[in-house]
Amino acid sequence: MSSLGALDQATAVAERAAELAGEDWDVLAGPDAVAGVEAITAARSFLDAALLRAIARVEATDAVRGLGWATVKDFLTHLTGGHKGAGGGLVRAVEQLRDLPEVQAALETGRVTLPQARAIASKVHTLPRVPQFRTAVAGAMLDLVDTHGHDASDLQTAFSDVVRELDPDGAVVDAEKEKAKAERAAHHARHLSFAEDGHGGVRLKGYGTVEDAERIKATLHPLAAPVATEPGACGGVSRRPGEAMFDENGVATSAPCLTPECGHDGRDPRQAGARLWDALVDACDRLAATDELPRDHGSKPRVVVLIDQDSLKQQVIDAGLARTGHTPTGARFSASAVRRLACDAEIIPSVLGAEGQVLDVGRAQRLVTAAIWMALVVRDRHCAFPGCTRMPLACDAHHVVHWADGGATSLDNLVMLCRHHHVLVHQTPWAVHIDPDTRQPVWTPPPRHTLDSLRGRATYRPARPRAA
Repeated sequence: MSSLGALDQATAVAERAAELAGEDWDVLAGPDAVAGVEAITAARSFLDAALLRAIARVEATDAVRGLGWATVKDFLTHLTGGHKGAGGGLVRAVEQLRDLPEVQAALETGRVTLPQARAIASKVHTLPRVPQFRTAVAGAMLDLVDTHGHDASDLQTAFSDVVRELDPDGAVVDAEKEKAKAERAAHHARHLSFAEDGHGGVRLKGYGTVEDAERIKATLHPLAAPVATEPGACGGVSRRPGEAMFDENGVATSAPCLTPECGHDGRDPRQAGARLWDALVDACDRLAATDELPRDHGSKPRVVVLIDQDSLKQQVIDAGLARTGHTPTGARFSASAVRRLACDAEIIPSVLGAEGQVLDVGRAQRLVTAAIWMALVVRDRHCAFPGCTRMPLACDAHHVVHWADGGATSLDNLVMLCRHHHVLVHQTPWAVHIDPDTRQPVWTPPPRHTLDSLRGRATYRPARPRAA
């Protein structure tokens, strides 16, 4: 198929899918609706396979840079409207399936769905780099789909059993762990991510070398040692088995303390995992208290939490009227948690408007001061270019109207950009201005040729990057 043929078909499929979405599904009988769901699911699987092929071509041509995107991952995350990092997951799937042609073929023939293919590929790529062994494991997992109908979760669970069955004495896995190339592979695959669960918690997910893990544990384990105190120092009173809750004078023989699972006997009630987490937080606090951390645009790295002053008052918290606080990256804290943080924190007041926009942070100067930079972090949170989420530490303060052209160094003339997009804005027709009402950056993309002008007929076009 020619490139124009592939583009024509993709456009036609999008147009037909739009028609399908607008159909009157209420007229279908139950069995017909089931058949419709099955047909749409099959079509979606084939489209997923085609999407991965198209992504591979986009990467090979580096076409998105010409449109102002720093990476294919950023472009895909914006285009799909998924969670942050969704684009990276698609790019990883392309890379992993490239080394597993049998799984790639299974996806393109409808034998497996994209979630199943990604589950197989992600697990297989944790194995030593022995092509024959990886191929055998992938084939066995495909057989589980054929014979038992395993879904993605089932495949992840069954992975260890498949590996043990194919390598019962650990000859492949154990021997490969001793090789330097396996250590290098683990180093290249290292990562650490934080994912909020939406219920006030966060999950850590990471991978690295055994060497790195030992260095981390050597630091954390001394900080994670159990902390013993005198019995009753927690404020609670231990009660022996069979002892009454109150004595003859009505005095309680046991009392609750603020620590769950506490036995009031002086022993550390924390489980090993809880102590290790506390040790990680303690280690970061100790490091932050030194001068070893790099400076962030003239100021020490700090946790920034935004909350109105009234919500920090205890009486407002007790009345349940306090608003939540949030960081520039979107993490949210209860007012009680912010109050605890404020006990040992540097508080920087800012004048805020009715919608929470920063109006005044100090005197305008030619160079961006620490106060102005903090205001930029509060307002923009990350690189303000559409679809980019690079953290403030990797960003510059860009003058909308250049200083040399008479532009002021004030919040209404600044926008936070990562280095790639900072250079891009200076070298391309991308334009940005600060909306006078919302005080937020608004972007205007460069003019583009559309498929309408290229082909002279109606086509489907994805949305352009929206205003930041």
